[in-house]
Amino acid sequence: MLNQLSAENSVRLRAFFDEAGYTESNLRKHLGAAELPSSQLRNRPRLFDRTSAATQLNTLLRWFWIGSAQDAQQIAGLIPDDFLALLLESGLLAAEAGMLAPRAMLLHFDGFLVASDHPTAIENKQAEMVLWPNPTSKFLSRFAVSRHSRATLDLGTGSGILSLMASRFSDAVVATDLNPRAVECARFNARLNGIDNIEVFGGDCFAPVAGRCFDLILSNPPFFITPQTDYMFCDNPMDLDGLCRRLVKEGPAHLNEGGYMQMLCEWAQIKGQPWEERVAEWLQGTGCDAWVMKGLTQNPEEYAQHRIRETSQDTSEDAANYELYMSYYRRRQVEAIHDGLFVMRRRTGQNFVRIEEVPPTPSGNLGEMVLSTFAAHDVLRENNTDEKLLALSPRLADHVRLEQVCFASDSQWKAETLNLRLTSGFAFHVTVQPLVAEFLISLDGTRTAETAIRDFAAKANAPVEKVLIECISMVRKLIERGFIAGV
Repeated sequence: MLNQLSAENSVRLRAFFDEAGYTESNLRKHLGAAELPSSQLRNRPRLFDRTSAATQLNTLLRWFWIGSAQDAQQIAGLIPDDFLALLLESGLLAAEAGMLAPRAMLLHFDGFLVASDHPTAIENKQAEMVLWPNPTSKFLSRFAVSRHSRATLDLGTGSGILSLMASRFSDAVVATDLNPRAVECARFNARLNGIDNIEVFGGDCFAPVAGRCFDLILSNPPFFITPQTDYMFCDNPMDLDGLCRRLVKEGPAHLNEGGYMQMLCEWAQIKGQPWEERVAEWLQGTGCDAWVMKGLTQNPEEYAQHRIRETSQDTSEDAANYELYMSYYRRRQVEAIHDGLFVMRRRTGQNFVRIEEVPPTPSGNLGEMVLSTFAAHDVLRENNTDEKLLALSPRLADHVRLEQVCFASDSQWKAETLNLRLTSGFAFHVTVQPLVAEFLISLDGTRTAETAIRDFAAKANAPVEKVLIECISMVRKLIERGFIAGV
């Protein structure tokens, strides 16, 4: 597929693309939109029209974005001979009967230039295709605990984009993949971007790193729940969500104390069993604290249609594929399929497990949100009595806002509810009464919770003991949810 260039030539080649204008910001302007060429979108004519002028950038775009071969004579002089030689030597281009044909797509991710297979690989049913930087891996990268890591594992690396991201805060990164073409691609991308602290190995699950432990494990595994195994990047031979369960069970043995494992996955909801019970079983006996964040839920009919549309371009196969999928789900009594993120932290002692549905479209520094959430549970564990909690000096987090909802009545706005809402991370909210909101604003970190509560009780002319009980319960809840920090 791709051949390693020398470190010097890799740097020269990457610099050439930048100098030619093949940059993320420039391509969006040049193409009018950064959408990939797709037979479903029918956008190839538009992309060809946008790149019709005989320029160096358009030549590169037709090769490495659109995926089109070009006549060697027609592009003569547009690409310097020494760089054309590097493109051929690297395997990014191949010479065929007077044509120069691309053998990879080149996309940008977080400042890196990443080689992968072209979307036509799905149309050609290429089982070992290497996926381009896709939304799920980008989503996981936003949640990555990007503190200093002595060693990071990218399990199921694909094109290597999570490894590239992790190389910035890791002393060493190990990337693994069962797909030999992915192993080659990840090695190529590390060299192309001048990264020298990434090792890439081939093998199944944790076998390539037997006996090794890490401060961070990131994984976007092939988690599709389907009866087919057409593509290595998304399918696996284990029944239903068996692969994800296996990784959750085996991963902790490869974590250092205090190390995190973060994995995107899908899981099935089986008739008669709440989905929470299914994933809770995966986490039993792992020696890890865990936070499971459920996102999208689809019924089997929606899920089958969605996956068939993603992985099959031949509409003549739709009816047979749909029947195959639905028969698979019915035999296993699948009622729904959920997706989400598992975050696990290796910790000696009694572990907590938090399983919940989270609001969509989180914002801000999500890696910091993960760390602060686990730190909040540590605070609650270390201050597990009322006396200890009352001695803390809590402070409302900086990203807390109080929102008032009003309704129209008699030509006036009348208050209906007050909500505390987080403006960073997940948009969790809590409905509060006006007096409670007044109490919470007094939590500024300058006095203990007990002092603040007693002052509030006196101001509200309410029994101190009753107010203490109610306020302590609320403070606990708000610490866990991230509304209170700085304790």
